[in-house]
Amino acid sequence: MIMPCMRRYLSFLFVVLVGAGCASTSVPQPVAEPAAAAPRASVTDATVASDEPLPLDPAIRTGTLENGLRYFIRKNSKPADRAELRLAVDAGSVLEDDDQRGLAHFVEHMAFNGTERFEKQELVDYLELTGSRFGADVNAYTSFDETVYMLKVRTDSIELLDTGIDILREWAGRVAFDTAEVDKERGVVIEEWRLGRGARMRMLNEQLPVLLKGSQYADRLPIGTKENLESFDYETMRRFYDDWYRPDLMAVVVVGDFDVDRVERQVRKGFADLSVPPDQRERLEFSVPDNEEPLVALATDPEAPFGSVSLVFKIPEQDQNSREGYRRGLIESLYHAMFNARLQELTQDTDPPFAFAGSGRGSFARNPDFYNLSALIRDGGMVRALEVLLTEAKRVSRFGFTGSELERAKSDLLRSMERAYNERDKTESARFASEYVRHFLVDEPSPGIAYEYEATREMLPSISLDEINALAGAFVTEKNRVVLADGPEREDINYPTEAELLAIFDVVESKEIEPYEDVVLDEPLLSEEPSGGSIVDETHYADVDITRLVLSNGSQVILKTTDFKNDEVLVLAKSPGGTSIVDDERYTPAEFAATLIGQSGVGAFGPIELEKKLAGKVVSVSPYIGDLSEGFRGSGSPADLETLFQLVHLYFTSPRADSVTYQSYRQRIGSLLLSMKADPTRAFSDTVSVTMAQYHPRAQPFSQETLDRMNLDVSFEVFKERFADAGDFTYFIVGAFDTTEVRRYVEKYLAGLPSAGRTETWRDIGIRPPTGHVEKAVYRGIEPKSRVFIAYTGEATWSNRGRRVMSVLDNVLTIRLREVLREDLGGTYGVQVNGSLQRRPYEAYRIIVSFGCDPERVEELTSMVYGVIDTLKTQGTTATNLQKTRETSMTQHKVGLEQNSYWLSSMDYYEDNGLAFSDIPGAMIEFFDTVTLEEVQEAASRYFNTDNVIRVVLYPEENVADP
Repeated sequence: MIMPCMRRYLSFLFVVLVGAGCASTSVPQPVAEPAAAAPRASVTDATVASDEPLPLDPAIRTGTLENGLRYFIRKNSKPADRAELRLAVDAGSVLEDDDQRGLAHFVEHMAFNGTERFEKQELVDYLELTGSRFGADVNAYTSFDETVYMLKVRTDSIELLDTGIDILREWAGRVAFDTAEVDKERGVVIEEWRLGRGARMRMLNEQLPVLLKGSQYADRLPIGTKENLESFDYETMRRFYDDWYRPDLMAVVVVGDFDVDRVERQVRKGFADLSVPPDQRERLEFSVPDNEEPLVALATDPEAPFGSVSLVFKIPEQDQNSREGYRRGLIESLYHAMFNARLQELTQDTDPPFAFAGSGRGSFARNPDFYNLSALIRDGGMVRALEVLLTEAKRVSRFGFTGSELERAKSDLLRSMERAYNERDKTESARFASEYVRHFLVDEPSPGIAYEYEATREMLPSISLDEINALAGAFVTEKNRVVLADGPEREDINYPTEAELLAIFDVVESKEIEPYEDVVLDEPLLSEEPSGGSIVDETHYADVDITRLVLSNGSQVILKTTDFKNDEVLVLAKSPGGTSIVDDERYTPAEFAATLIGQSGVGAFGPIELEKKLAGKVVSVSPYIGDLSEGFRGSGSPADLETLFQLVHLYFTSPRADSVTYQSYRQRIGSLLLSMKADPTRAFSDTVSVTMAQYHPRAQPFSQETLDRMNLDVSFEVFKERFADAGDFTYFIVGAFDTTEVRRYVEKYLAGLPSAGRTETWRDIGIRPPTGHVEKAVYRGIEPKSRVFIAYTGEATWSNRGRRVMSVLDNVLTIRLREVLREDLGGTYGVQVNGSLQRRPYEAYRIIVSFGCDPERVEELTSMVYGVIDTLKTQGTTATNLQKTRETSMTQHKVGLEQNSYWLSSMDYYEDNGLAFSDIPGAMIEFFDTVTLEEVQEAASRYFNTDNVIRVVLYPEENVADP
């Protein structure tokens, strides 16, 4: 299992310290609900904003046991025959005693290593045999303030659901803490610690004591310290479990396709015997103190892959769970949307001040929240980026936003809520479960989408520019300022001093600033109506309800209407060729063509104007040019389908090559070149890539030479060539569309596209992996960490069954390597196995095994990998592991058959390989009914051919173990 133990914590730090422009806000994320459970609510009897508490969604069955444990139960049939289970514990690393650093997280690990009912690995074995994937469906995370266990189970058997609830009960109070298992798990957790080491963590260790100055959080990273993980006493960890895993700090969440009354009885019965210790410790709430004077943390590192700068302002935690709080959340959401749109515009300059930037509110401590302005910067651009961020904040503070900006932001926000409301009976159970966990832990509102949609519709019109503009002063304050900055440690970069960084505040304060001008192009997307074409042939595949249309220009459209989502349509278009048929001299421009042209806008609309034009619409179209094909990927709401078709039409007929976009893109990616070279993992992956391609010219790492070969004119030329003939395109359209309407759009916008009648296909450009035994060592990096890459390659006859057998081989090897390398030896945090059987551009196979570990254990663990593979070849796998693979594969398949994306990719694959669409639902079942242990063993013997084996190992620069 790969447990995202620190994911919430790290995701916030990414926003604060990297600044990707996607920070969270205080607005509750809309989660839809079944229409039958709660009709559209009326809120007209209440004032628009008041301190009136928000109601809890009536579709939730909630209660509190006598011991204090709370539960939240909801029936939801998406996906069918499945349930999402959660155990939320209001305790995390911030509650650790000095001798327990890292043990809140270690306790979480031990929950999967034996309980009173399930000894050692029996729990994971049981769940895998019922179709739950280790890591994807069985998981947990630990953060500063909480620990949450996540479990996905089938509900087509009452016994499976009951056992799932019982597993939550085992985690809540019956974890075994077997000493032998604890000692084995030390290695796993230390490997997780090792995995997180690197430049970012080293700089973070310098910055966190400043950001969290004076608080308990600064000294309680969930991963803990390596020294304590190696040496802690068993009872010290058990003490944390006994102190904090108690019912008054817990909630059980169960959402899925089941009988609510029965599940409630099971929860009340199963958890009633949990008791609160008579000498219970007080669950303290911690906070980060205010700071009157600004704080600055500037960290550099020789391996930093990029630089960033963030302005962080501590702001009081605010009540969300009232109508007034909800309205305030809407105001903040509008503020961030408009501010981020302005920052995005700045990245489109020919000399952008940063690669990415964002305004947002978030937290990883419960109090306070943090408002942050963050940017990913170019080398040496720290002062400029900081000044631009402050200037834009001051521009908003002095002049505010414009009415047209607010109109677009309101339109986008209302449209997103409307879409969530439209999907109220199609929402995945996992989304509900996550929301109810947050409701328990941080009192996030959960009134239901019917209430939220109506409240948003009522509140939005009354929100004024003055209210939004006032937030600039509330966010960017004189006190509680923290400046976080970091970047690569290089002689050619001169970083500002702390005083110089702080002086920028005064510079901006006295700066002459002009108001923002909102330029909007008020024209239709298409300057004139297309002449169109016609549908000349039609075939219907009744058993899977798929229709094939042949158009007058020769292109084909394959349609499947579904009811999986009410407000989703997915589109894929493709044509054979891609970069493979472009000559070598134009390869680099061809490689970047779709990105550059796709970001340049279409028709009369540049990228910024197009973004504004599409405000309030749910539609996205992106061209691509891959190795063997070119085409489009798109999605949209049924209400905006005509816009989607118009965009596709325009990319064919009126693409743009925007020179400003091009210069901006080159500047942004070029600024990262030197820093990327310092990243050990980048050096390792580059070595793997060129080795696997035998240094083919088209498989070279991104470099200054790549940048020098870029050429917008050539990229535009290639793009127009690849999309000059629409006649050999095949379009796949899946979702909740009206067939009559789509046929009209197909005839109007696709059938009349130009067709040159050319016959084209991809070509094999000759990239092949090396033959024989290849061993390479990469010596890069400061940290004592290694990465091992092992590849088996060769030619093989492709077949659909062979591809499925390869998938089984992939799965059974993953299971076995996890058991040996992780569970038995404690040598790695996780092992990745990726086996594939390819048909194009030539028939071949490759199986890749990769893992991270201590450099001193590279040879030991590599030897174990080879040993497991030899056993698989000589003895085969077990019936148990084959059954696990069957159950997990069939579970994913059944769930996938209720997803538009699954049907889209399946239709594409079956069409591309000349297979019958009618086999999509049943071929997987037929395969697992007939696959045998002998067939898997034979595949292992064939594919794990030792004639061609490549091993590449990353070692630190001062390595203690030679390869």
